[in-house]
Amino acid sequence: MAPGGGVGRGRRAKDLTPLYRLPHLGDMEKRELFQLVERGDAAGLEAALGAGADAKTRDGAGVSLLQAAAGRGDAAQVALLLSAGAEVDRSCDAGNTPLMAACAKGSAATVQRLLDAGADPAHRNKWGLGPRDWAKWADSSEEILSLLRAPAGA
Repeated sequence: MAPGGGVGRGRRAKDLTPLYRLPHLGDMEKRELFQLVERGDAAGLEAALGAGADAKTRDGAGVSLLQAAAGRGDAAQVALLLSAGAEVDRSCDAGNTPLMAACAKGSAATVQRLLDAGADPAHRNKWGLGPRDWAKWADSSEEILSLLRAPAGA
């Protein structure tokens, strides 16, 4: 085990201590939270959040769990994180938001969930790009752009 009760390098995934059993959230445990999101492990994420993991956890570049889930197009994890207190418009160090990540992925369900939670479609990152710019990179760009043009609550 790594200092602080985390799991050290070199262990197989099946050997990892479940996150919800860990007493503290140090750097290793943050990585484990992000791994749950990356794997699409909603049950593991829900257990971790239920055991006290912070839905507002961010990585070294300021990317939040919500932004990572949105970037995967995982509407279920996005809903789970939002209900656990994740900040819908929290940007990373580059100024990118979960909505931008969902737009780039082309996930209409995720974009809609974020908009319903109050995500700002006018936000711009440090290069002046907004969600509409990110949506142009998605295969389903027209659908995403139409969601971004719709009036709030429509």
